[in-house]
Amino acid sequence: MTPHYLQLILYKTRADLKVEAARGYMGMLWWVLEPVLYMGAFYIIFAVALKRGGENFVPWLLIGLVAWKWFDTSVRMCLTSITAGKGLMSQVYLPKVFFPAVVILRNTVKFLVTLALLLLFLLVYGLPMSWQWLAIPPLAALQLLLISGVSFSVAALTPIWPDLKLLMNNLLMLMFFLSGVFFDTGQLQGWLALLLSLNPMVHVINAWRSILLLGQWPELSGLLYVLFLSLAMLALGMYLLKRWDRLYPRLA
Repeated sequence: MTPHYLQLILYKTRADLKVEAARGYMGMLWWVLEPVLYMGAFYIIFAVALKRGGENFVPWLLIGLVAWKWFDTSVRMCLTSITAGKGLMSQVYLPKVFFPAVVILRNTVKFLVTLALLLLFLLVYGLPMSWQWLAIPPLAALQLLLISGVSFSVAALTPIWPDLKLLMNNLLMLMFFLSGVFFDTGQLQGWLALLLSLNPMVHVINAWRSILLLGQWPELSGLLYVLFLSLAMLALGMYLLKRWDRLYPRLA
């Protein structure tokens, strides 16, 4: 992708964020309120109503939710990103990676706002800042790579196979409950532990908790698996988007 298209992605992302902020009376305040309400709802259900968990359960739960939300929202929105760009495709040629890339970048900006709120909450809660926080940028970059790989692949396939949208929506719901957001995957053994280890978000969420909650460096073998899987998915997505580049305007 040329620098010209990269500038267009940045411009479109900035324009979309401005439109989103201006859409309601509260503007950019919703970027703060939305994750707070999202995390607060799960806290009330699991920590207050169901009385789940013990010490540090609240930050443990919120870390998992924040990491999952970034992945889930980006992939879901990218499912229809190319078909949603039909109007723009009819006016000017753009490489089709442009559409999911804008969605991912927009959600990444909102994730960074949410992450800043989470870090502030952890400090107020009493969890100290540690040297392990230096691993936050590379871990966020790795998760961004995973999001890009999955999102580019599903964005490329959905216009060709529309049923993939329904399939992915259900698969993401299943992954949500099997990613360790509500339980400690480290307590599992045998075939079930092996099965869940195939879910890349299990390793990503565990890494976030190791850094932010336990003050430990994340376990590298799981993250290497995420890295290789992300690169493979990214290569597949880029290949499919390029292969069907001229076909999408006729399908959208």
